[in-house]
Amino acid sequence: MDISYISLLFAALLLLYPLLIFSHLKLKLSKQLFSAFARMAIQLAIIGLWLQFVFKQMNLWLSLFWMLVMIANAVFTLKGRLKFQPRILLPILIYSLGATSIIIMPWLLILVIKPQPVFSPIYAIPVYGMVLSNSMNSCALALERFESGLSDNWKAYYTRLSLGASLWEAALPPFKKAMQTSLMPQLLTIASIGVVSLPGMMTGQILGGASPLVAIKYQMMIMISIFSGVTLTDYLAIRLYLAKRFDMYHLPIA
Repeated sequence: MDISYISLLFAALLLLYPLLIFSHLKLKLSKQLFSAFARMAIQLAIIGLWLQFVFKQMNLWLSLFWMLVMIANAVFTLKGRLKFQPRILLPILIYSLGATSIIIMPWLLILVIKPQPVFSPIYAIPVYGMVLSNSMNSCALALERFESGLSDNWKAYYTRLSLGASLWEAALPPFKKAMQTSLMPQLLTIASIGVVSLPGMMTGQILGGASPLVAIKYQMMIMISIFSGVTLTDYLAIRLYLAKRFDMYHLPIA
């Protein structure tokens, strides 16, 4: 079922509630709210027209081009968000997100979804967007926690080195803690799906007329893919960061 522009306008009237709350609490967020939603509308309109064109073409190279644009945007968004060690972050982010993409997407398209053609943009681009966005957010959290775990506990790190630990052994406690912290939100989300929440992909398919059982299978597939992608990205990013963060004597590089 389509939503008319008039109906969308009625949906927009719901923003009166946050505006009233902002006014009541004297929060200076109203301008940001209008700016954010205006940007969202413009960006979605442009992307919608572009994707409509890409979907009609069913061209492998167009699909790959757009997926490269997506990963480039993710890398530079991450690099702008992470405020530490800017000199070493770019190759780490490219490699970790790129390797995850090369592992997860062909597996899904060739062995699981099996669209015709295999790299059909109707399937590849939305699924890749979900895997990439979750991997990007989790990667930022993992690297932030790993760096803070090191910075807050240099004494423990040097103590382990002095007792004969290798670089890997000395950095393993903050590594494990960073992985656990970054993966916990994903695990909580997965555990709550079905009873607490109906996620976006499943809801969209049901609203589009698909059987709830078909929507459930797709949702299970995408959650497995997202969690696998997130775990791979976080692990690779921290391993690469660990290798670049220290010199040959296991001393931190400024």
